[in-house]
Parts: sequence; C-alpha cells; structure tokens
Amino acid sequence: MKKGQIYEGVVETVKFPNKGQIVFEERNCVAEDATISLKESDVSAKKTVVQIKNVIPGQRVRFMVSKIRKGRAEARLMEVLEKSPVECESRCRHFEQCGGCTYQNLPYEEQIKLKEGQVRELLDSVVTDYQFEGILSSPVQYEYRNKMEFSFGDEYKGGSLSLGLHKRGSFYDIVTVSDCQIVDADYRKILNETIAYFKEKETPFYHKMTHEGYLRHLLVRKGARTGEILIDLITSSQTPPDTSCM
Repeated sequence: MKKGQIYEGVVETVKFPNKGQIVFEERNCVAEDATISLKESDVSAKKTVVQIKNVIPGQRVRFMVSKIRKGRAEARLMEVLEKSPVECESRCRHFEQCGGCTYQNLPYEEQIKLKEGQVRELLDSVVTDYQFEGILSSPVQYEYRNKMEFSFGDEYKGGSLSLGLHKRGSFYDIVTVSDCQIVDADYRKILNETIAYFKEKETPFYHKMTHEGYLRHLLVRKGARTGEILIDLITSSQTPPDTSCM
C-alpha cells in the first residue's frame, strides 16, 4: 500500500468519532522469480487497517490513501461502489454534500446499534466493572433541534453567497441547507428569507483567510414549549457596503 494510490475495500466497522475501518490485505510473493508457480505457504499476507470518514459498515468503497503508518493508514473516500445491506435513502436532499449529519442513510434502529457499540468500546477501554443499560431512543427522529448556528460563505471559491453548514470534508465551503430535516419549518423559512435578503443587498460574507467581509453566522433558537424564537446575526466589525441593511 502506497500513499496517493487508490484501492477498494469493504467497511467492517465504524469507530468513534466517525472513523470507518477497512482491513486491507496485501499478498506478497516470497519467490524472486514471478514466473515460478507458488504454493500457499510461499505467499505472506500483509494487513493494514485503513481509516475512512463518512462511511457505514457493509459499504464497498473506493478510497485514496493519504497517510501511512506502521500497520495503519488514513484514506479519503472517493466513491461508494456498493451500498451496505442495511443502508437506506436519506430523507434530506442535502445529505450527500452537507457535513451536518453522518448516519441519515441508516435506519434509526441501525444508528442506535452502531452508537451503542461505539459507546461500549469507549467504556471498555477505561472501565471494567459497570452495567450497560442500553441507549434510550429519541421519540423524534427529525426536526428535533432547538438551536442551530448557520454559517455564511460560498459553496465554492468565488461562488455566490450561501448560508448553511460546512460541506462534507471541507473547512471553508458552505452548503445552503434550505430544506434541512433536523430543524422545523420556522428555521428553514428564517434561513431562506435571510439569504435572499443579503443576496439582494450584495452583502459580502467574512472571509477567514483575508479577514474581510461582514456576514459571519446566523444563530436561531426556538423554545420547545413556548414556540418563541430568538434570532442572532453575527457579523464582523466592518461596515457593510449597503448600510441600509442595518
């Protein structure tokens, strides 16, 4: 296995935090002459544990190796070749791009099983005497968030203004999550009206690299019992081009 090369494999498990594991096996010939017919005993298997983010158990994936250590490697997901037997379609149309959610392509029962295994593994590494009582499932699977912080930015360098969550695997690119499924309709309406307003005003977002721009974050909070909504607009101290938007 070499850095920069592309391989394929099946995800065996996903460990906390969101690190899928593939045990990749390379078979090396002991004989110097490759034309010689080799017995099974003449072939040694070299196993490497490869860690990949944003995968689920059972998927067959294509990946590119980014780091290699002794017996271990890190890789970047290139493509899902075959779906997992337990995989389902995500309800959210932003799921493939957005980095906000990880396991929406798993049925809720499978998500619970996966997370239970991760929690028990963490506990087993530090505690020997305990009684695990399982994970209490949530009565609500969607539109459950009562607080969200959306970021202003662009979906690609030089693109139009976007407002939402970071693109999966990216520190800078922002995906406009106008139909996000973990918040209710009030959040979606606030997000859509906010970005439409600032697009019309051509107000720039704050660039982390150049330290220029105005818009940074939109924070929305809603009381579960009262229904009251708090909206915070976080900006830089720079004056926006169109001061009438203030």
